[in-house]
Amino acid sequence: MRSKKAIWITAVTVIVAAAAAAAIYHFWPKPEPTPVIVPNLMTVQKDTISVQIKGSGATKATEQTIVYAADQGNVNQVLGKLNMDVKKGQVLMTYKGTDVSKDMRQRTTTLQQQQSDLHDKQEQYKQLVMDGTSQTDIDSARLGIEKAKTDIASTESEIAQLQKDQIPHNPLVAPASGTITKVSIVPGGAVSNGAEVFTIVDYHDLSATIQVDEMNIPKIRTGMKASVQLDALPDQTYTGRVSAIANEGSIKNGVSTFAVTIHLDRAPNAKAGMSAQATIFVEEKKNIPVLPLETVNQRDGKYFVQLQGPPDPQAPAGTPPAPVEKEIKVGIHNENLIEIKSGLKEGDQVIGPEADMFGGTGLSMDGSDPAMDSSSADPAAASDSTDSGSSTDSSSTDSSTADATSSTDSSTSTGSADSANSNTSTNSTSSTDNSTSTSSTSSTGSSTADTGSSAADNTSSTGGNSQ
Repeated sequence: MRSKKAIWITAVTVIVAAAAAAAIYHFWPKPEPTPVIVPNLMTVQKDTISVQIKGSGATKATEQTIVYAADQGNVNQVLGKLNMDVKKGQVLMTYKGTDVSKDMRQRTTTLQQQQSDLHDKQEQYKQLVMDGTSQTDIDSARLGIEKAKTDIASTESEIAQLQKDQIPHNPLVAPASGTITKVSIVPGGAVSNGAEVFTIVDYHDLSATIQVDEMNIPKIRTGMKASVQLDALPDQTYTGRVSAIANEGSIKNGVSTFAVTIHLDRAPNAKAGMSAQATIFVEEKKNIPVLPLETVNQRDGKYFVQLQGPPDPQAPAGTPPAPVEKEIKVGIHNENLIEIKSGLKEGDQVIGPEADMFGGTGLSMDGSDPAMDSSSADPAAASDSTDSGSSTDSSSTDSSTADATSSTDSSTSTGSADSANSNTSTNSTSSTDNSTSTSSTSSTGSSTADTGSSAADNTSSTGGNSQ
């Protein structure tokens, strides 16, 4: 009887051990296969590169014309009114004629007296000649006649000028088309020659003035093409050209910007003062060999790419060939593409930034070529690495939980067997309980250690994938 009981105990122990072994084998983390890293190859191909500089600002009237008085006189009519649209050549103001009636009467009376005096002197001269007066008296009489004629001529000239003054000056006309924004005269008032009397602004001829960073100003030239979009009219795009570049910038928050004016070709529906976003087309090259900007590295003023090298037969399985660095010559670039001048030809392939093993510095969007941050250079890779880590943690936790559960169950069964053993060995019930508790705790601890090991293995494996 006692031997039969021992056989049953032994059988139960074997079964429990087998179940525990099966559970451990099932839940034990399997080694992941060695990942094969495939280089991100990019091909040199022909494309168009357009270098653009953008800025924001507002629209304004291109031309403001100040109208000056051409003559001195009194204002008769002011035909140009404030906010009135006028055409070039349209009459803005008329002059009054000068009132010279009093002066005219005085000059006329003087002329009559001078003419009468001349007649008397001429008669006197004739009498002197007839009487045989001395030559001195005759000469003096002749001089008197000449003076009288001179006085008459002077008075006649004054009368002629007074007659001209009675005629109004020519009307003042608009030198350009536009809207009158300022009027500085009133009817009946006096105006002097060269005085500012009107201001005309052409609101149909608009420009956009934008602020451009000082680093981009050397690239801009007058005459460059540009496009302008207005916030108030998002469905319309206006074309124009750079017409002016400020000689002095303004500094705000430590950043210096310069005003660049773009003259719009046509501006239907646009008004002065609207917010504007402008793009200046600095340079464009078509059908040239290009690569993505991030594939080109810069060091010490030189530019490099990485090519895929020959496979290494002694390298472990899954190890990609070591990249080979090659110097190239580059041309223009924008935020996406860079021109390849020499060193590569169309169809050649280079390794993308994911496989960068030289630690080069990538070209930046503004052309200043600062060192690239590895995380910003490939945000997708960083995201994948993060996701992989999250996945590993989750699987490790689940695996460890499963291990803990199976180990606990196993230890409980083992504890029962130990309890039977203890009973056979005449151990007390309390001793059996203690054995069960101890066995369960020990197994759980082992499971926890296994879980940590599993998590460590998974983390290590995931780290390899990230690399």
